[in-house]
Amino acid sequence: MTGPVSSHQPPIEAESAQLLPPAGAPALSSARQHLMEEYLMSEITRTTPETAPRSAPARRRRLLIAVPAGAAALALAATVAVAALTGAEQTGTFGDRIPAPVVQVAGGQTAQLASTVERISLAAAAAPDLDPKPGQYLYIESTVSNLSSTVDLEKSSSKTWVDKPHTRLVWLAADGRDGRLVEDGKTPAEGQELKGGEGAWSAPSLVFLKGLPTDPQELLQQIYAGTAGQGTGPDQEAFVTIGDLIREQAVPGKLAAALYRAAAKIPGVVLVDSAADAAGRPGIAIARTDPTTGTRSELIFDGSSYAFLGERSVQVTEGKGVKAGTVTANNAVTRRAVVDAVGLRPGAVART
Repeated sequence: MTGPVSSHQPPIEAESAQLLPPAGAPALSSARQHLMEEYLMSEITRTTPETAPRSAPARRRRLLIAVPAGAAALALAATVAVAALTGAEQTGTFGDRIPAPVVQVAGGQTAQLASTVERISLAAAAAPDLDPKPGQYLYIESTVSNLSSTVDLEKSSSKTWVDKPHTRLVWLAADGRDGRLVEDGKTPAEGQELKGGEGAWSAPSLVFLKGLPTDPQELLQQIYAGTAGQGTGPDQEAFVTIGDLIREQAVPGKLAAALYRAAAKIPGVVLVDSAADAAGRPGIAIARTDPTTGTRSELIFDGSSYAFLGERSVQVTEGKGVKAGTVTANNAVTRRAVVDAVGLRPGAVART
């Protein structure tokens, strides 16, 4: 963080240490990073234990599962600035941050949900699978933008911003045991080494994904069982977990189809006719609003090809000083490929 927290505030280091995973595991996703930032902001702006909202324990419980086993989790603190607001911040510029965009919140409906999800699922099943050989890596390139805030502790005021859309590159071995993350402004230029295991629901490896069932109902039951007691509720956690499985992986087509069909079975899921990813590509979305936070999580697809584009989180009801319609997280997957070495871009030849 960029400044000290006043002494009368309760310490957050111990709680954060319990919530953060062991260093060296797969990268923290943008959506999960947003949830962690939201928690940190609630702790930073709290002045005394008496004035803290009684809903704080629920927020911590949500965070406990919201943070995947990711080495990049420690980097998220850099996006939550604690400092006196300067003239530059007051004019709407702060390094690589821009004012948080506010969009018209499109309504959702269920009338065409089943038929649209079936088209999405058929398109996913027909797409060729990426299957790296031993020694090869999955390469995922994304454009991302996430919520961050600046806080003036003396004035008890804050401003909410988002990162400018920037590039995020991930290389992952199929077994999830090694890889690399390179993200503009978040990691060193050479990237951050990733070390992990065979994966979990919030940070899956390709090996983990290949072990999941492709029957939608059985798959959904496993997701509920694997995330029981986590998040703000079982339905929202199941929906967010489906996004975690898809976001930075090369999900086999039959499994992707099952995931989308499973998502449609979750209570509260709707079809949104108008959405856009972090690259500005328009599409449609399978979405669900968290009744606890008022945030809608959207899985965005091309309206013609039904290919997965990315994700977006939109605040649909005002809360914590965030206006309704504020885009709090945005992700666009722009390329997936198999490469011969970690750090290698598609089309490049590995040095021997």
